[in-house]
Amino acid sequence: ISRLRHVPAVFEETPCQEKKVDRIVGRSAAMQAVYKAIGRVAPLDVTVLLLGESGTGKELVARALYHHSARNRGPFLAINCAAIPETLLESELFGHERGAFTGADRRRIGKFEQAHQGTLLLDEIGDLSPPTQAKLLRLLQERQFDRLGGNETVEADVRLIAATNQNLEAAVAAGLFRQDLYYRLKGYTIELPPLRERAEDLPLLVEHFVTRFNKEFGKFVRDVTPTVLDVLTRHTWPGNVRELENVVRHALIHATGDTLTPDLLPRELLGAEPGAATAAANLEVGQRLRELLGAGEPDIYRRLCLEVDRVILD
Repeated sequence: ISRLRHVPAVFEETPCQEKKVDRIVGRSAAMQAVYKAIGRVAPLDVTVLLLGESGTGKELVARALYHHSARNRGPFLAINCAAIPETLLESELFGHERGAFTGADRRRIGKFEQAHQGTLLLDEIGDLSPPTQAKLLRLLQERQFDRLGGNETVEADVRLIAATNQNLEAAVAAGLFRQDLYYRLKGYTIELPPLRERAEDLPLLVEHFVTRFNKEFGKFVRDVTPTVLDVLTRHTWPGNVRELENVVRHALIHATGDTLTPDLLPRELLGAEPGAATAAANLEVGQRLRELLGAGEPDIYRRLCLEVDRVILD
């Protein structure tokens, strides 16, 4: 919670001297639209609904909204509604009084009360149960709620940011999500594009993660071969940016030289066949050979041997 509050989320183009920042990386048209939406709504005290697949960076956008809002001196709390059992979620959000249920031996202050005059991110809000949805609707309408097992009405001045990877309109149509709550949450909607729809941002993201993991692992990787970028571009990225981050981390853990080559990538990206990495490496050599031929290199064999030796000896 302390990290979420104090570590700012900045745009990739924003110059920043701080070491402890999380960057939102991307220059594609889709990401430019996201940046404009953040700048438009961050200063306004309205509820924001973040839509997007898992791993697209909804938490980063929520933190950017917080840090660029008038509430940035207040608390920022985040809770994953899908990670907490339904029987405990209402207590986690709204708190409970002593004796409200078995094991409640003292009063507990919930997240809404803790986030007073600040911002609360409700991630995976589509997983809320109907009773919790009703209580959340009352809070959004009246800015008041009751602790579980209590009669005292608590005031809550909280800016709510909701996030989900579900289709809430379909959930409303199926009777799984309250329509009135949906429209309350939809004060302003920001939809984050999946990575496969902004492939032009992939080299920037790879560079960003290489720089981060170089510092974390004490590596000195400077280059990424074109074949690696080609393999990454052809992947569909069901896990989006989070999956790419894990792939680059895996590659840097295994890297011994200053260049990321296809054999360092996880096997599932290259194909299940044992010879897939070799085929990718052959493609890399062939591409380098064409580059040397095009440049008029007089001693191609010696040049290729030197480059291969350097990689092996590193």
